[in-house]
Amino acid sequence: MSSSSRSTSKTSTSMPPDGASCWLCLEDGPDDSGAPLVRDCSCRGHSGFAHLPCLVKYGNQMAEQALRKAEATGTVANMVDIFYKCPNCKQDYQNGILVEMKKANITFHKEKLMQPGADKISLTIESAELENRLRNINGRNKNERDEGLKIVTKLLSISRELKQCDCLPIPMGVGMDEHIGDFFESCSDDHSLKRAKAFYEKARDAIVAWGGEYKLDRKGVDYKIKRVEAKLGGGSGNDRQVGKAAAVKLLQERYDYCVALGDDNDTITAGINLASVLHTSDHAIEAERLLDKLIVSSRRVHGSNHNQTQKCLSLLQSVKERWVILHSEQQWFEALKYKKNGKKCVIQGPIKEPRVTDEEKTITVPSGEVRPYKGTPVMFHGLKKAAHLNGKIGDVREYNTSTDRYEVHLEDKGLKPVLAKHGNLKVLFDLPNPTKESS
Repeated sequence: MSSSSRSTSKTSTSMPPDGASCWLCLEDGPDDSGAPLVRDCSCRGHSGFAHLPCLVKYGNQMAEQALRKAEATGTVANMVDIFYKCPNCKQDYQNGILVEMKKANITFHKEKLMQPGADKISLTIESAELENRLRNINGRNKNERDEGLKIVTKLLSISRELKQCDCLPIPMGVGMDEHIGDFFESCSDDHSLKRAKAFYEKARDAIVAWGGEYKLDRKGVDYKIKRVEAKLGGGSGNDRQVGKAAAVKLLQERYDYCVALGDDNDTITAGINLASVLHTSDHAIEAERLLDKLIVSSRRVHGSNHNQTQKCLSLLQSVKERWVILHSEQQWFEALKYKKNGKKCVIQGPIKEPRVTDEEKTITVPSGEVRPYKGTPVMFHGLKKAAHLNGKIGDVREYNTSTDRYEVHLEDKGLKPVLAKHGNLKVLFDLPNPTKESS
């Protein structure tokens, strides 16, 4: 993952078109300090461009208004959206602009207002930043693991300090414990897995005390606890399959919940998470269908260059890779297309981890030499006793070496999984248009 650029102008994904101007000061081109017009949100066309100093000034003004209103009404001012969301498209800032606006938020509380509790607000912001970094750390990498342990120590210190003044909301504490648990689980050794389980159980207990309306959060943590227990117990391949099925079910529930709420942004995020676990669970067809929908939604809501849209496109590219095994070499290749009416298959490889495509070769081999790998979409053909299945599509989920049969789960949910010879399966490169029943 690439780090944020030092210059906001470099991190802005949208170059201002001719005629664009700052929506705050109305000036085009750089301001007097040389700050360029930037935009990194979901605005389109000429909308949303601004100078960073103008955005910071606007955020400070809106935050002061929010505080005055809160003081007059006796309510609590929530100023997160003021600094973190574009007031035009109502979506979060991204990348370099988001980093700078977070700095502005901290400065506003610590230096400008000097109000009681400002240091506690800055701690909550720092906590969110640390948790975001912790989510991207691979605990198996020693250098990253050492960094992760330091972050955990800092987060626990922040948690204790906020608890002392009763400034740690339950959702924040639950999220912190769950993210720490995720980090320790990624470390994989038994000692770390036990620590992960302890933090997950702490988060679960808080959710239970929190109330019954957070069933999805409870299910999510329960799933993680069971997953860690399986790892500590040396779970079998069957346990892993059960774990994958539980993950798919959980994320499907989250996605359906977001769809029902009608929040496009949350739906896209939940959909990306669901598509990712569908992909790793060998549900390639379902993942590809979902990503096709998400890309349309993300382009409509955020635009083509937005991080969410790019995540969808990147994941779709991985999902559309058709991995196969060249029987004569017993190595992985990517199948690219059929030739000569399906008698020949063009493949690229062999694939090594990490993959370096420049070192791979492209060859054409007899189609009978190409065996589908788990997660590869296929189409039935040439079946005689089960001719009604010819033309049906599904994903390869398992291969039985003793019977030389592939277990295919069909897209049509009304049909049971089928065991078939490789000669009755064709790699499916392009999905057909979904039927009304599957749409």
